[in-house]
Amino acid sequence: MGAVDAPDGTRPATPARFGPCVALSKREAFGACQALADADRWLLRAGRTAEADALGDLFELLEDRLTAG
Repeated sequence: MGAVDAPDGTRPATPARFGPCVALSKREAFGACQALADADRWLLRAGRTAEADALGDLFELLEDRLTAG
């Protein structure tokens, strides 16, 4: 049985399938860290501390993985 169109004519999203690892170039990794840091600051300024903390945790995870040798 195939996907059934929603009443608005759109199809439901297909679940994403991810491989066991992700390879990023140094530039991509730096860009991701910069985006997380920028978003963290904006969320803090907006008073969204829970969301900022979540992004900060993700930044730390990414940083730890990048610097682990």
